[in-house]
Amino acid sequence: MLVEMELREIQIVDDPTRHQVVVLAEKNGHRAFPIYIGLFEASAMDLAVHGQKAPRPMTHDLIYNLLEGLNAQLVEVRVDELRNETFFGKLVVQRADGDMVLIDSRPSDALILAAKSGLPVFVEEQVLDEVCREDLSSESEE
Repeated sequence: MLVEMELREIQIVDDPTRHQVVVLAEKNGHRAFPIYIGLFEASAMDLAVHGQKAPRPMTHDLIYNLLEGLNAQLVEVRVDELRNETFFGKLVVQRADGDMVLIDSRPSDALILAAKSGLPVFVEEQVLDEVCREDLSSESEE
């Protein structure tokens, strides 16, 4: 089952050696979790959230240009797996013939694309269950 989420927070540290953090939170609930991403991705996401554009097309703009050129449309993004402490995601693309296609994506890239167009972000319930369990166990160890 998919749960709709929203991008709640972007934490950018001006140090390329450190991970940046984005926080996804349940749209109509109380669960939330962090995803650690790179500085470039965090900066691109921050631009997208604030409706700002780079002077030249960035990689994420290129993806939209390709989709448009192929008469396809990004419909939603998903975080659908957590494996070895790494999140995996999918772009849900609708082709001109109406068929839906799932395209493998890093969650950070998918979230940037969603932020650029105000598209929904979904997380698999199983991933949320796993992340929430890990958060509870790490809190009890502190």
